[in-house]
Formats: sequence, structure tokens, C-alpha cells
Amino acid sequence: MRRWTIVGLTLALLLMTAMDGWALGNSPPYDAKIMEQLCAPDAVLNLKEGEFVVPVLLYHFVGRTTLEKNGWSISSYNVTAADFEAQLALLRQLGYHPVTVREIAAALDGTGTLPERPVAITFDDGWREQYEVAFPILQKYGMRATFFVSTAFVGYPRFMSWEELAEMRDAGMEIASHGRKHVNLMDADDKEAWREIALSKEKLEEELGVPVVSFAYAFGGWRRGLSGMVERAGYRIAVGVGGGSAVHRAGTRYYLRRMEVSGRGTLLTFLRRLPWRGAGTPLCSPPEENSSRRPRGEPVD
Repeated sequence: MRRWTIVGLTLALLLMTAMDGWALGNSPPYDAKIMEQLCAPDAVLNLKEGEFVVPVLLYHFVGRTTLEKNGWSISSYNVTAADFEAQLALLRQLGYHPVTVREIAAALDGTGTLPERPVAITFDDGWREQYEVAFPILQKYGMRATFFVSTAFVGYPRFMSWEELAEMRDAGMEIASHGRKHVNLMDADDKEAWREIALSKEKLEEELGVPVVSFAYAFGGWRRGLSGMVERAGYRIAVGVGGGSAVHRAGTRYYLRRMEVSGRGTLLTFLRRLPWRGAGTPLCSPPEENSSRRPRGEPVD
């Protein structure tokens, strides 16, 4: 896979500085439009009983160069490496704490608790760029994520291998099920649906040696009866697509909606979808108050 050179990356960044909401404005110091949103008051969330707040972000491709032109993504399904890094840096600046989908399930079960400002970063399909591009950036910023893998494709060209999945597992990432062959279960009969749900779990546990408790519906396809199958197969939680909100109900634990991160959005678009902003963080403190503090968006050692 073609990688950016230092010269190429520098030229691309210089080119993007002229474009609204992007480029050098994607990292501190942020431009005026972003700062206005950053320091705006958090939205008031009138939660009902059984509701909880966790933005669950969904990515597909990160840094797939065949879906980019002149440093820009030409597909909503692909987020460039530079944009993905800017998003993680912003989450750290705002004090978000990464959680896996498995940890959300533990909190719902009463066997765990969620940190302040939790965020769940998830990836679908098991594409190779998720290992080659996204994984190192996650590590750089001390972030964890959940990778939903279709087991029949592991080891094929353009997909991750079992060895790569095991490396990410050992680094604290959650490896979870996206079925066997990426079948839309809304159109599958019960027999096929059960094979997709149950056999993928068995394969992941056999290859990786860890319990698999999280499931993602391919295409977000859901119908009556599937949640029960997922629960009977031994999963504790499942995710879909189609959500613009970070508010969930405990009763929908077998179809938590995720917010798809578009490769054609701006950092300002990304920020506006987050439930918590920067009021009270060093980002929005007077300069004399945070001049001696280490910026929270800096990568970890």
C-alpha cells in the first residue's frame, strides 16, 4: 500500500490550509469556527429512566489510498489517516475516554462502570487498512477500539490476518463478530442467520482464545427474532447503524445505534455530533490558566 512521504504530507497540509474547517485548523490551535463550537455549552440531555449516553462511532476504511485524491477522501466510507488522527486528537483534548463495546455490555450487566465522557470507536469488516493505518494511530493517542470482523474473509487479500487480529487483541483492542460472510440478516432465514451469528463467534473464540460478547449486524440489517438469536448464541450486546444520537436505552442493548463517521465530513461536522464539548477543559480556559499545562491532545509516549 502506498504510504505518504514527508514531503507529500507537508504539501498536502499546505494545500488544505486554504480550505474551510480543515488542514492545520484540524489540530490545535483550532480555527475560530471550531473554537466557537468547542467552547459552546453542552447540550442539555433530559435522560429518561434506563437511558445512558455513549457516542458509538463507526468507521469502515481509514487511509485507503484508492479512495483518495490529492489527500482528500472521495468516498463517505473512507476517512483519511490525517482526518482520523485529527478526530482522535480532538477526543483527547475534550477529555473523552475510550471504551470497548464489551465494556458497555459490562456496565449494562452491572459488572463494570463507564468512565466520564465515554466514547466507543468501532470498525466494521476487518479491512487491512484498519490494522496498517488505524491501529498505529489509535496506539499513538492511547485509544482503544472494537473491530467487528467477518470471519470467512480473515486472511484474504485486503483483509486482516489472524496474526494481525491477535496482535491487536494483545494491545487491548476488542475483536468481535460481524458474522461469517457479511450477510444481511434481515433477508436471511433462521437457519442461515443462526450460522452467521453462532459460527462466527465460535471461530473467533477458537482462533483468538478470548470470549466474544459483541456482535455487529452486517448492513445494519435487523428483523424480529434476531436479537433473541444473538442473545442465545452467548453475546451480551449488539450494534447496528443509523443513529445520529449518543443516547441509548438499556432495552436496546441488542441493537445499539452507531454514528457513521463520513469521510466527506469536516472536523466541525465531527465535533457537532459529540455530546460533550470543551467548556471547563484547558481548551476553553484563558491562556494564562493553561499555559503551563501539557496539551491533552498530544500523543502518548
